[in-house]
Amino acid sequence: MNLNHQVNKMKVFDAYESMFGTETTAEADHVMPNILPMHLNKPLIRAVMEQAKKEKKWALAFVIGTKPCFYKFYGSIVAAAKAKIPFFIINSNQHYDDILTHGIKEFNFQDRIASNLSIRGDLAQKSAELMIKISWFAKYLKKNWPNVTVIPVVLGDTIMTSIVPAAWMFSRSEKAIQNEAGLRSMTPEVMKRYNKVDIETFIDQQFYGKWILMRNEPFPEQWDTYTSAAGSQYLFAPVQLNKEHLLREGYPEENIWVIGGVVVDALEIKRKIKPEKSIFSVYPQLEKDNWIRVDIHRRENLTPKRFRSIIGAIRDLVKKGYNLNFIEMSATRMALDFYGLRKELEKLKKRKNFLYTTVWPEYGHVIEFFESDKCIAALTDSGGVQEEMNLIGKTCMTCRLTTDRPETVFDARSNIIVPPADKEIIAKMVKYVANNDGLRKNMESSKKLYGSNVGKKFISVVSGLIEKNDNPFKWAHDTLKLWRDNEKGIDYL
Repeated sequence: MNLNHQVNKMKVFDAYESMFGTETTAEADHVMPNILPMHLNKPLIRAVMEQAKKEKKWALAFVIGTKPCFYKFYGSIVAAAKAKIPFFIINSNQHYDDILTHGIKEFNFQDRIASNLSIRGDLAQKSAELMIKISWFAKYLKKNWPNVTVIPVVLGDTIMTSIVPAAWMFSRSEKAIQNEAGLRSMTPEVMKRYNKVDIETFIDQQFYGKWILMRNEPFPEQWDTYTSAAGSQYLFAPVQLNKEHLLREGYPEENIWVIGGVVVDALEIKRKIKPEKSIFSVYPQLEKDNWIRVDIHRRENLTPKRFRSIIGAIRDLVKKGYNLNFIEMSATRMALDFYGLRKELEKLKKRKNFLYTTVWPEYGHVIEFFESDKCIAALTDSGGVQEEMNLIGKTCMTCRLTTDRPETVFDARSNIIVPPADKEIIAKMVKYVANNDGLRKNMESSKKLYGSNVGKKFISVVSGLIEKNDNPFKWAHDTLKLWRDNEKGIDYL
């Protein structure tokens, strides 16, 4: 093995290991890693804050962490603009290539980004940088506009979702708004004996059997969403099940609203307005026959047994003639190199029934393909895809041991869990679904769970809170309605 090969292998190892929070060489050598500066759009910040000051309104700070956040926030941002609520966007800028940041252009967010945080590194470094940078930004706003309430709006279950509310709360004594709150993972009880029952029973028990909470995964997303709720004053849940989770955990009902899925608005606009260039022009191979789209990126699915099982199943399915479009996510790319499995997929590229692509930058392309008759199903570990397939009316197979959208299985029955336990069970379940037209037809005609006009509903509630000048941080005496402190003294309620 030559020196260059050794160096490259070490880089792959460090990149892969950093996803699980272990030290990189640079972090072992230095107490503090290099931190890139954050960038502020001061004219935009000034304009928004002065508007909020003049109109005596809150300023909303929409916090974007990852690629899906751009389109998940679309509906709320459009509704905020129509309602003339002052707002700006805080962009983590952890993704800085054209593919993962295409949503900025696709949804015209360029002129609304007040800050690029430029966070880098593994989970620990990103969290530390976020705490420092968000705390500084929160204090910067407080110093220059001391009487303006600024509320971060966080989304789903990213690192931004957990760290931003904490940093804001500690710096300004103002809590955040969590949209997509109450995402708690569950698993069907039959999962314990997935290899002891036939596939028909396994699926039937998912649809109609008992489910249990299983909050280990996805990691760190379950930690993120749980922690975020603790740092948020206002909780907006996609479905009633999410609200029930939050109530069980002790959050007051008066602070919880069920409004639907945040992806709804962007999905609807993309169903109406097609991309300038069709995905079938980008990848003409997709026009031939029917395809299953595969995207795998969760950290738990990159552990040795699971990842080898998934790649083994993909290889076997392609060799059996099933048409698979495999999407190489950033995490997938690192895992393929780390385990030395890239060659397995490279061999499959010669086959007409295997299309290996990078991430599709344009959200409209994803929806165009899902909606077409060329897509018969998705094999995914994404939470958002489970919602999208339910809304579009297509079969979803979730390659995980748990799901934080269990309602898509036992309520809508548009989704089934495919355990990444070994390549045989994955391949058997995919074949069963692909060959079972009756099952797919039932899954495709399932009820839609995630509503409509979700951004409008969200902003309607927020407008009401602004109008009554609600306090985004409450002590026990506020919550119990005993008294309210103010600058002049005490108001007894």
